[in-house]
Amino acid sequence: MRFSVLSVVGMMLAFTSSWATATQLEEVVVTAQKRSQSAQDVPIAITAMSADSMREAGVFDVSDLTDVNPSISFDTGQSSQNSSLKIRGIGTVGNGRTFEGAVGVFIDGVYRSRSAMALQDMNDIAGLELLRGPQGTLFGKNTVAGALSLTSSKPDSEAFGISAEMLSGNFDKRYATAAVNMPLGDRSAVRVSVVSNRQDGFLHSRQQGNRTYNQTDRISGKVQWLFDVTDTLESWLILDYSKSDAGCCWGSVQVVSGPLTQDLKYYAGLRGLEFYTADYAEDRRLTNNNADSEELREDIGLTWKLDWALESMDIRAVTGVRRFTDEQVRGDADFGPAHILTLSEPAEIDFWSQEVNVSTQWGAVDIVAGIYYSEETFESNRIFESDTDSNNYASFLVTRAAAQMAGYSGSTAPVCRPPGMTLGCTALFATIGGPVGFTSFDLFPAERGVKIIEDHYYQDSTSAAIFIHTQTDFENGFTLVAGLRYSEDRKQGGYDQVYWYNSELAQAIIASGLIGDPPSGDASTPRNALDLNTIYNSPSFYDEYESSVVTSTLSGQYRFTDDIMGYLTFSKGYKAGAVNLFQEAANLNNTTYEPEYARSWELGLKTRYWDSRAQTNIALFDTQYENLQINFFNGFNFFTQNTGEALSRGIELENTVQFTESLRAELSITWLKAEFSDLGNAPEAVRHLDGRQTPRAPDLSAVAAATYSRPLSANAGLYGRVAASYSGEHWASPDTPDEPTQGPYTLWDAALGFQYYGGTEWDVSLFCKNCLNQTYRTIYFAAPVQEGSYNAYLNEPRQIGLSIKTRL
Repeated sequence: MRFSVLSVVGMMLAFTSSWATATQLEEVVVTAQKRSQSAQDVPIAITAMSADSMREAGVFDVSDLTDVNPSISFDTGQSSQNSSLKIRGIGTVGNGRTFEGAVGVFIDGVYRSRSAMALQDMNDIAGLELLRGPQGTLFGKNTVAGALSLTSSKPDSEAFGISAEMLSGNFDKRYATAAVNMPLGDRSAVRVSVVSNRQDGFLHSRQQGNRTYNQTDRISGKVQWLFDVTDTLESWLILDYSKSDAGCCWGSVQVVSGPLTQDLKYYAGLRGLEFYTADYAEDRRLTNNNADSEELREDIGLTWKLDWALESMDIRAVTGVRRFTDEQVRGDADFGPAHILTLSEPAEIDFWSQEVNVSTQWGAVDIVAGIYYSEETFESNRIFESDTDSNNYASFLVTRAAAQMAGYSGSTAPVCRPPGMTLGCTALFATIGGPVGFTSFDLFPAERGVKIIEDHYYQDSTSAAIFIHTQTDFENGFTLVAGLRYSEDRKQGGYDQVYWYNSELAQAIIASGLIGDPPSGDASTPRNALDLNTIYNSPSFYDEYESSVVTSTLSGQYRFTDDIMGYLTFSKGYKAGAVNLFQEAANLNNTTYEPEYARSWELGLKTRYWDSRAQTNIALFDTQYENLQINFFNGFNFFTQNTGEALSRGIELENTVQFTESLRAELSITWLKAEFSDLGNAPEAVRHLDGRQTPRAPDLSAVAAATYSRPLSANAGLYGRVAASYSGEHWASPDTPDEPTQGPYTLWDAALGFQYYGGTEWDVSLFCKNCLNQTYRTIYFAAPVQEGSYNAYLNEPRQIGLSIKTRL
């Protein structure tokens, strides 16, 4: 399949001489250095897309970027808070409450502190810029892997306009969007846009009447007001709101069945439920989720941009105020068919930021300097409740462990699966001090919906920075770019134990020392089945974190001709540390973690040739990561720890050729070596990562696309697009030593459309994504309370649809 991807463009390149004339490639203007420049003049590897090119490529939200550039991937696990945007094999992995993304996300110049805040529809987005590699000067912290910048369509005070699209497809896809631009006099305009996006999930549970999981149910709205206060002062106000109400993202499939599978089938059978195990579950996309799981998400924000053009300088102020809430409701916390545990986890983030920067020219030196300040408050509760099998299953696990301690092997241990009992099992309990006639231990509540534990997490943080970025053009074609940023971060927060269900039997077992000494507490400390499985009751804590960091950029670029530019760039970035908000932080003496640092070298060449009808960009990069932050899952908690080093090095090749006015072809290839290089300080449980490839970082990946348009008349035409994305063999997740690698795969997309260019424009198209219905695993994890079993999240299956767009 590898060669079938590359051949889409490769065969076309062989026939370039057969076309005599063609239009030039459009110039792409970006603001990657907070100044308007051609993308070919910026010494950064950058992916830039306009609104039209995003729709042409089928980019509806950030998750679709995986199919656009081979160096980018985006995945979502059990919560949108667990969304992970990765560039060049580096990104956020895990679900830490304060674990901020390695790729900084900026929408209309305002930083979004969690990747989940970018998981929304492209509501009236005019352009996208994705900068690869550390961006530690102009974009600040948490950009050790890159930065994603989205910009809204600006209101226009000169013309009234309406655009709309309706789309329907399989899995009951229903997508609609509309935007209206209304001038208000010569100096003002208002723009209003809305998006509704609904689709059934791609995983279903026969246990709940084929209810689907991981579905989409989002609405969003945006109101913008542009006001030219004077000829030199512009005010741009943006109010946006989005809401999601869906069963995201608890649906996963079991891909490895461990030794407890038969026992879980027993408990599932008590409820008349089936257990879908590997490979049956994966092939049919069947999930064992048996809870009415939901995720409710709201995001509302106000952005105010002021641009003041003075005679000798430009001043820009960007103010952002946001509230983001995410609530997991009745999540199936054991991911299995038995009714064991449910989880609810509401979280709220309040954020505001202010940036002021000044742009000026001093001789041959172009200067951008500014200050930045932000405040964020985070608050979350985590509530586990019992279900109908909670106590029985906890009793089974404990008695199974007791049998092993008593010397029984796995094949001869008594079958102790309450509520059913055996004579041998009863005799065993008598030897360890249990009541001879019991039906089950009181290790968890025996009733459904009773609280087992409740945790409260909180953190207040502030970030302040001052920065300067210069660009000096010399007459000999050489340009020097230099930048510095000084940042200070302060955070304070902690964990409060609100409730811990107490079992006197669990207290007695802990006090006996049979399973070792707990790290904290005494004989009066509440204990339950979690403590017996070494998830110990941990005390509340409060801690503080602060750091000050200098990051930098230094780049030399040389223009060989008007169409050929080479550059060498050094950049240093960092990802802030934080208070480590997880339940056992005090027990493990791990209440804070330190910043992560990235140092990167990039050698690049950007070229245009064939009368500006073809473009080839090459980037060689080498990035070293120190004090690496990795988020781990221990079966019950996510926690973060500084572990060691990693590297990301490779070559990126991007080609675009406009063969004729009708035919354009693109080919991007990434050769990558991204791996954990030294994890000497990591916990023993993850030492297996040392020397291993980072998640979602294949050695070879590629994206190829061909677009063709054909006029039918002066006002009408046909167009088509075919694209293929290839990913080589790679690891999906970092948590497990025995995880199998994901084999190579190729995804094919296609679209065929008709356009009418009369007074009102119409566009009707048929499309398919993942046309050959390829299946692969995106995230792989150990199933909670199912020793030896593993689950996986899967990619989206084939989608087919019809789109109708209009504009006037």
